[in-house]
Amino acid sequence: MAAARATGDVRLAGPRWTGEPPHILDLVEPRLGGRASAVADGTGTFSYRELDEVSRAVAHALLARGARPDEPVVVHGTASRHTIAALLGVLRAGCCYVPVDAGFPEERRRLMAQGCGARFVLVPEENETGAVAGLEHVALATRQRTGQPSGPADASRGTHAYTCFTSGSTGLPKPVTIAATSLGWSTAARLRHYAERVGAFLLCSSLSFDSSMAGIWWTLASGGLLVVPGGRPGDLLAVARAAERHHATHLLMVPSLYGAALRGGLAPRLRTLTTVIVAGESCSPALVARHLAELPQAELYNEYGPTECTVWATVHACAPADARARAVPIGRPIAGVTLHIAAAPDAPGTGELYIAGPGLAVPGTDAERFVDLHGTRHYRTGDLVTVREDGELLFRGRADHQLKLGGVRVERAEIERALTSCDGITDAGIGVSGAPRPRPVGFVVTGGTALDEQRVRAQLLRSLPTTALPARVIAVPALPRLPNGKVDYGTLDRRAAEVRR
Repeated sequence: MAAARATGDVRLAGPRWTGEPPHILDLVEPRLGGRASAVADGTGTFSYRELDEVSRAVAHALLARGARPDEPVVVHGTASRHTIAALLGVLRAGCCYVPVDAGFPEERRRLMAQGCGARFVLVPEENETGAVAGLEHVALATRQRTGQPSGPADASRGTHAYTCFTSGSTGLPKPVTIAATSLGWSTAARLRHYAERVGAFLLCSSLSFDSSMAGIWWTLASGGLLVVPGGRPGDLLAVARAAERHHATHLLMVPSLYGAALRGGLAPRLRTLTTVIVAGESCSPALVARHLAELPQAELYNEYGPTECTVWATVHACAPADARARAVPIGRPIAGVTLHIAAAPDAPGTGELYIAGPGLAVPGTDAERFVDLHGTRHYRTGDLVTVREDGELLFRGRADHQLKLGGVRVERAEIERALTSCDGITDAGIGVSGAPRPRPVGFVVTGGTALDEQRVRAQLLRSLPTTALPARVIAVPALPRLPNGKVDYGTLDRRAAEVRR
């Protein structure tokens, strides 16, 4: 295992990016007009020609209503070929799409619509019920066509691509707006980095989360097939069925969901995959080991990147050595990205990560998190990392998830990694009881085997200081999750507060 650097501030740069980043439509519109299949869902398929016609009709409908350049337009729905056409149509109208998942609670959908300042909401026919109130509805008919040839729509190119809302278990949704050239850069960087061309990509994320943007635009810019499995995000049986039906080659999931797919015996149904990407959570060595054992034909990549940096900023190609390591790296910066790691005075060898590059969100978004370093705009992530001697980054948790236990600073992620290394534990989350004396409580998934709490505590002592041991370790059927699939720490904290010693 490579040693970690223990020096002061560190700067790392990815491969050089030459020229101006492309507008996302410059990558996608040349693909439109062909007969190849573009988007498939549970009820049908759009060819690239049909996708061109429907998205052009959406653009014309918005322009006819008086939509202005860069104006936010809500797209209300769940993932389908019609909502994908709507996203593209908004861009072709020169506007900025705001995807609002129809499966979200009504109050969250209302806050998202209000928070972006939209006048219009596009509503595919299958999502008309429960659409956001208070906006001017623009229906998206399933047979909507213009009959015009493919090519650029009759509108000026917008400078904004989309607005997503960062997810949290508490507080109000926070809008993050991404430029069309930032999305173009992020997509072009994928085309450059990944050797395997997208044949069929499984879309496993809600449209309201930025991870879905990676798969949508990467696939369409490749001329591949975007596959919407059906059901809600996280429906692993639907994912497996779609993978078999469409001979899927690529997917992106949060690590815990991908691990659940493998533990659920779905690997044989994913055998056509050539590229698997995990992102959004820490990837464990155990997951790498399981992947290599069950899907050795597919490359596994661990990506990292905040919403404010257009999906990704670093990537690591997983190898057998990662299965034996204490932690899986989040990799090196991608093309065009520069990283600054500010040394933490109370944690030698660890620093807070700042990111610069073409993917940074538009000015005005969460302004206090963007700072000037060395004359360049950076995003302050709040994430703690160390840098190995080989230049690979190791994620060490969140600065705001640090716990001070018995005078020792400890990350939730460190305790969780230690728990998942214990016999019989397949997943773990740490909840923290409130003041005046915070204490960690471990919630673990055992896959049906009986939990021996005393044995687990004995195993934890091999890797954790006594002060970092969970006050209790409790077996649960599954960890609570947010709509994007990440662990819901707010719920775990509330459960921890209710636990007696």
